[in-house]
Amino acid sequence: MALVALYRSAPLRQRISKGYSVYVPGHGRGAEELVGSLLAGPPPLPAGPSGHPHTVRGSVRARGALWVDTGRVSLHDPATRARTAEALAVSVARVAADVRRRGGLLLPTGWQQQPDPLAGLCADLHSAEVLNPVQREVFTNLVREHTASLIALGGRQLYGPGGVAPGGSARLSRSFDQVSTRYLDSCAPEHLERVRTRLRQEERVGRLEVMDVSPLGIPEAHTGEDVTVRLFDAQVTVAGTLAHALLVQALSMWSRDLERTGRRVRQVPQFLLEQNRARAVAHGLAAELRVDQTRRTEEPPRTQSAGRAVRTLLSELLPYLRQLDATTDELAPLFLGVEMAGSAAASGFVRNENDLLAHWHREDRTALAPERLAQGLATPDWLTADHCGASNKAVGQGSWAAARVWLTDRLAGPAPQPDRSHEAQPDRRHEAQRDRRPEARREPGRPAPLTADQLLDRLARPDLPAPEVMDALRSYCRAGGTLDLTRPLRSRGRDEARALRRVLRPRAGQRVRCEKPPVSWDDATATRALRAAGEQGVALMHWDLPAQDRARVREALRGMGRAPGGVRTVLLTDTNYTAREDEKRGTVEVLLVAPREGTDR
Repeated sequence: MALVALYRSAPLRQRISKGYSVYVPGHGRGAEELVGSLLAGPPPLPAGPSGHPHTVRGSVRARGALWVDTGRVSLHDPATRARTAEALAVSVARVAADVRRRGGLLLPTGWQQQPDPLAGLCADLHSAEVLNPVQREVFTNLVREHTASLIALGGRQLYGPGGVAPGGSARLSRSFDQVSTRYLDSCAPEHLERVRTRLRQEERVGRLEVMDVSPLGIPEAHTGEDVTVRLFDAQVTVAGTLAHALLVQALSMWSRDLERTGRRVRQVPQFLLEQNRARAVAHGLAAELRVDQTRRTEEPPRTQSAGRAVRTLLSELLPYLRQLDATTDELAPLFLGVEMAGSAAASGFVRNENDLLAHWHREDRTALAPERLAQGLATPDWLTADHCGASNKAVGQGSWAAARVWLTDRLAGPAPQPDRSHEAQPDRRHEAQRDRRPEARREPGRPAPLTADQLLDRLARPDLPAPEVMDALRSYCRAGGTLDLTRPLRSRGRDEARALRRVLRPRAGQRVRCEKPPVSWDDATATRALRAAGEQGVALMHWDLPAQDRARVREALRGMGRAPGGVRTVLLTDTNYTAREDEKRGTVEVLLVAPREGTDR
């Protein structure tokens, strides 16, 4: 078979407007006056990789804020993105120095002790280049579909000497000039006019640029030919802003693929989009988002954690991030903390810059002092550093290293297989013998094994009969490799994970309490568990022991190898908890799942 054509949607250019607020201690309207004088005589700024110098601008709607604008830049490879980040960091540092020279401080948006904190709340604007009206429509609708995930990931709250306020986005919770994006059936002028009419009727404003995603750009930002994304609150660091820019690039490439193949983005109901948007604005990554079930109206409403929605978005964007040669270092500020925290209810790990400022404040009560933050913004190396990663490494170096391996593996993807069709075919009789192993043999017409997320989705259905639970669990166990449900469960949120574990745990008579790590499958406790699994189909081995012994249990299980009789082991729980008198304890739970007689062996 000959290759007729090969298509690849290369990245287009993007314009980044990096926002900060201005603070003048002891002056009521000093910030607005300082911004006005700086815009009248801005400092000279360096040029980015495109050769065009950066510019600084303000806004009539946020008079205490400034933006450093890169102009249209290409972000097609790591080296170019690194140069873009370095040039943007130098520009921010020069603006910070000029603000200080005029008697003020350039600060991350959200400083509580401003005379008017709202005047300095601002977004980082990402304006993506599009080539035709269809791309404009598809890209707008695609970003619209992921509104809640992006707000949860990039939300920033108010902060001050007392720490960081709880919640998601201070800017969007107080904004009167930004509304949710309406679905675009087309970008034809007559349809856009109908969208304006709807906005006037529903929001009493008739400008497209008030939407979270403006299909015609922002006039005051000179982005009229681009699609402008206004979902990300202004980040503290340039590293965070460039990571968001990489997300926007991947979404843009995805939309071009959809446009090229004649596909469109599904229309998420407006009421559901606004409900999830409100939850993300209010609770950030702790939000529980409703899942679109318009095609399954008979099922009760189902939710997922914002952290899981972010991980799902990463999976969908992986093909385009690989095309961009995205590196672990570039994406670490976005995804490592979410992966490490697992559940939005988990504490300690830093998932975004809200968590970062809170972590800094816990470690040092003076870390959020204006002078210290302003000094950071005046230092290019500080602006381009991954502070979220450094904090997570300090909290748990082992978890941080494991999460980096996880992200590196996701970005690497499956290794390409060489085309050996031109070579002489070897004798494959030994492969036929090898494929008689239980995990390699599949009956004709038998469905593929369930993935971990598919298993949990099925078990989340209400009142699922016990036989169907066993069928789903056995289907998951037909997959090869290590069977580990701990990470997929953590991504579901605390309440849903607890409910799913209750469904998966067998009855009391099928649970075996273990006092110490096993040595082999011939141990008395292991033998009891195997017998229960053989008789009832599933059993549970449970360890409750000092926290430092958890690793010994895992190592012992790995050293024991496969269980006899085709029984598969599934890691269900592996966590620490605090017992009485602040004693650190560990819990490990392993399911033993026996094959169906005569079929799964």
